[in-house]
Amino acid sequence: MKFPVLETERLILRQLTFDDTQDLFEYFSLDEVMEYYDLETFKTEEDSRHIIQHFNSEFEKGKGFRWALELKSNGKVIGTCGYHNWYREHFRAEIGYELNLKFWQQSYMKEAILPILTYGFETMRLHRVDAFIDPSNISSEKLLSSLNFSKEGTLKDYFFEKGKFVDATIFGLINK
Repeated sequence: MKFPVLETERLILRQLTFDDTQDLFEYFSLDEVMEYYDLETFKTEEDSRHIIQHFNSEFEKGKGFRWALELKSNGKVIGTCGYHNWYREHFRAEIGYELNLKFWQQSYMKEAILPILTYGFETMRLHRVDAFIDPSNISSEKLLSSLNFSKEGTLKDYFFEKGKFVDATIFGLINK
């Protein structure tokens, strides 16, 4: 299967390549970006190459998609977004995303997620999309609510991240 390319007004959503290493390192190396992410803050560009390899491997295995969010204006990758934990037999997947701090509060992630949701419901035949976020991640909660995800509850000590158990608030969107 060929990796799908999607477009929005300001973005090209495409497969990550090793040419994106520096752009990813620029923001994955920031504690503010990694605060709610399940990985440690990146220390080297090699960390960026590893995550690119991981995201592409998941696609090759048919487990999900992770799109690079490339600015049409200059080709810079400012984030990623996509599906993981794709359970075809249950017609559901989880969505995840992150964005370069310089582009927060400018509606880029909402712009990216909308066509990804359409792709998920129409092409992947998803019935449900889940999102797990840290309960204190107010920006993600606002984003998901603006996309009509429903807050379904908080799961206590649901993930073990960065050496400790953390809660997760689950949001769901059902294709009706």
